[in-house]
Amino acid sequence: MTVYAVALSKGGSTKTTTAAELVAALARRGRRVLAVDLDQQGNFTTRLGVTEDTEVSAVAVDVLTAEASAPEAAVAAPSVPGASVLAGTHDLADLDHRPEVITALRDHLPEVAGEWDDVVIDTPPALGLVTLAALAAADVVVAAVACETEAYDQLDRLVQVIAQRIAPRMKPGQQVHWIVPTRYDARRLLDRDVVDLLSEQHPGRVTSPVREAVAARDAYTSAMPVSVYAPASGIADDYEAALRPIIGGDVLTTADAQRTRQEYAEPVHAAREQR
Repeated sequence: MTVYAVALSKGGSTKTTTAAELVAALARRGRRVLAVDLDQQGNFTTRLGVTEDTEVSAVAVDVLTAEASAPEAAVAAPSVPGASVLAGTHDLADLDHRPEVITALRDHLPEVAGEWDDVVIDTPPALGLVTLAALAAADVVVAAVACETEAYDQLDRLVQVIAQRIAPRMKPGQQVHWIVPTRYDARRLLDRDVVDLLSEQHPGRVTSPVREAVAARDAYTSAMPVSVYAPASGIADDYEAALRPIIGGDVLTTADAQRTRQEYAEPVHAAREQR
């Protein structure tokens, strides 16, 4: 079982969008995926189709405090067939005063390796204890960095926190393994400069960039990953290319990748139309 954590201590950095695309990409490849929403805003939960009407017996905070196990709390993700969700709720804000949560996921997730093939954790836009818990549990740390100065600056902070607080004791050798540049527009000099700087400072760990697109916002409104909402869109193509080196798998032509996404998305759209 591979545990992925998507992190950056800045709101609006496309972290949740990237995490949802990672879940969808893994699920399309036949992997059983557990999505863990550690952000009290619950946007990752919403993006995967879990709404107030979804019957939920326990949530992510219950797993972190050992009041429920992941299999007990997980619910099927309506927008991502093959994935399950630990829902994020406002109660997560209370955990930044409880140091014991830092190792909660690291200690619990190996116990459920038979239930899922992969785990994708979306973290809050801060480097508090809840985020540290995700970083301590992760096998692969992914930073989604919007092509803007503020997000670029926060990447250095994430690297520093991992080096000082996670790698020495909780997860030896931990690092930021991959950086996904997002909200990219090749016409903007700043965007090109950000990608060049990232590639220079983190050689071999920067994926191809993901464009800025209205479809990403519309997909959230429709409670879907963008590759499910608009499988033939350019941003879906970009995420396909960016995530391939992170999760592996066959290299497909653009047409074949779009066809695969379309076939995967059809049952989701059909279910929506029947409601």
